[in-house]
Amino acid sequence: MDPRPKRAASPHLTGPLHGAGLPLRALFLVLVVALMPMVTLAASGGQDNAVANAASVSKGITVTLSPSSRTVDQGQSASYTVAASSVGGFTGQVTFSVVGLPTGTAAAWQPSSVVLSSGSTAQATLTVTTAPNTPAGKTGFTLKATSGTTQASSQAQLHVLEAKRTFDVSGSVDGMLAPGVSRPLDLQVSNPSNKSIAVTNLTVAISQVVRTTTAVAANLPCTTADYKLSQYSGQYPLTVVPGTRSLSALGVSQSTWPRIQMLDTAQLQDGCKGATLKLTYSGTGQAN
Repeated sequence: MDPRPKRAASPHLTGPLHGAGLPLRALFLVLVVALMPMVTLAASGGQDNAVANAASVSKGITVTLSPSSRTVDQGQSASYTVAASSVGGFTGQVTFSVVGLPTGTAAAWQPSSVVLSSGSTAQATLTVTTAPNTPAGKTGFTLKATSGTTQASSQAQLHVLEAKRTFDVSGSVDGMLAPGVSRPLDLQVSNPSNKSIAVTNLTVAISQVVRTTTAVAANLPCTTADYKLSQYSGQYPLTVVPGTRSLSALGVSQSTWPRIQMLDTAQLQDGCKGATLKLTYSGTGQAN
């Protein structure tokens, strides 16, 4: 037997600590209950702020234009898509207009106005038509959407390119053709516009050889292979004012004119006697 005295167990190790657990749980429940109304109030306050923010958005419209830039040749048209949208519960009819377009252009709408309901978006098409004399270059213009005193605007750009002009080219030959003989072609350029044009790339081609009825009846051949063409070799561009101007009138040296020659071949060329040549002409012109 151990002669050392035994220490009695302390009564505070279990009983009092176990009993203290009840007040702690009660206190925790009280805290949870107390916090719940605060969370509810905070959530309610957030909803009120959202309503207040929505109410602060004023009624109106917005308008957009796409694409923001278009490129077009003089005398041609370009189209844009217009979108008008309701903001802040706006409702009503919206009409369109445009300011700042270059000289000689016309604007057309399809439709000319739209009706918006609250929160809706409606589209229209803006077509800008230029004239042959519309100045070339980039021009910014403003699209406006209006409903009473409510107005919105959007910016866009129109890039007008200087267009190539339509003109006529013809030619004349002095004298008759015979085997081994060549003749110069004095080309004439007819400029129908009200501005001078710079002409380049003049060409001549034989499109058809028309034989006489006698040659056809005798089955005598004559084709484009019996002829040779030399193209214009002078300087470019040729400046042609409104009206018709020939190479000779423009002071172009005859040595640079196009020429047509009937070849002198070993074959019989009686089929080419009295034949008519049909020529086609082409060129490029740009307004000055």
